[in-house]
Amino acid sequence: MAFNVTGLTNWTKANETTLITKSLFKAKSASLMTKLTGVKSSMQIPTLSKNLIFQAGGTCGFNASGDTAISSRNVSVGKISVMEEYCVKALETKYTQLLLNDGSYYESLPGGIEAAIVDQTVGQIAESIETAIWQGDTTSLNINLNKFDGLGVIIAGAAGVVNANASAYITPVTGITSTNILSVVDAIYTAIPVAILDKEDLHLFMGNDVYRLYQLALKNANLYHYIANGDTDAVYTHPGTMLKIMPVNGLNGTSDLYVMRTSNMFLGVDLEGDEDRMKWWFSEDFDVVRMKSEFKYGVQIALPSEVVKFIV
Repeated sequence: MAFNVTGLTNWTKANETTLITKSLFKAKSASLMTKLTGVKSSMQIPTLSKNLIFQAGGTCGFNASGDTAISSRNVSVGKISVMEEYCVKALETKYTQLLLNDGSYYESLPGGIEAAIVDQTVGQIAESIETAIWQGDTTSLNINLNKFDGLGVIIAGAAGVVNANASAYITPVTGITSTNILSVVDAIYTAIPVAILDKEDLHLFMGNDVYRLYQLALKNANLYHYIANGDTDAVYTHPGTMLKIMPVNGLNGTSDLYVMRTSNMFLGVDLEGDEDRMKWWFSEDFDVVRMKSEFKYGVQIALPSEVVKFIV
C-alpha cells in the first residue's frame, strides 16, 4: 500500500532562529569631523584671521600695525525623527509564529526579530546620515536628504572655494573615468592652496565608486611602486605627492571630489549618539509595538578658502 499525499501542500522547513539582514555600507564621515554638541537650531563657528606686518626695529617708540578679523559661519541642524509600529499578530499566520509567546497578547517583539530590526535601524540611519552629510539638500524631493544642507550644497554656495575643474589646472572634463582620474587628481593637487599643503589632516574625499576607478587607473598605469590597497578604511597617498585620499560612501554616485582639512569640517548635533538611541513601548490603545528615534544633525565648513572642489 502506498501513501496518497495529494491533499498535502509541499512544506519547506523554516529556520526560525536566523534572519538574514540587508548589507549596509560603512558610514565614517561623521567620525572625521569636529562635533559641536548642544545645537538646538543653529550655532556660530567663529573664525579668526590676522594680517601680521613686520616693521623696522632698532628704534624707540610704538606704531601699531596689522589687523585681526573675527567672523563666523553658522551650522544649522535638521530635526529628524524615525517612527515605526508593528502589529505582532501579523506574525501568527507565518513561520514566525514559532517565535511568539503562548497566548493572544503580545506586548513586545520576539527577541530575534527585535534585535534584527534594531541592527538594521541603526545601520540605515547611519547610512542615510553618511549620504546626507555630503549630499543633503533642503530643496531635495528625497525625504532622507532634505532635512539639512550637506557639504556639497554648502561648498557650492560658499565664496572663496577653489574650483579645480578649470583651465588653470586641467582641460575641464565632463565625466570621470579610469582614463582621466589620475589627471583629475593631479589637477586637484595643483589647485590646493600651498598654505595647507603640508597639513596632516588634509584629505581628498571621493566616493568609493570613484576610488575604484582610481585604483584601476593606478593598476593599468603599470606603476611598479604601486601598492594595492583594498582596505577603504586605510588612507592611500597619491603617488609622488603628499595628498592623502579618503574614500567615503556619502559621495557615492556623485563624481564630486573635495579637498579640505578635517579640522575645517564641523558636525552639529544636540546630543552626541542621539541617532543610535531608540525608544520602544507597547501601545495599549492601538495594540501595537512602537519605536521612535529622534535626533538633530547639521554640517558646516569654517574656512571656504581652504577647500578645493572638483565638480563635473
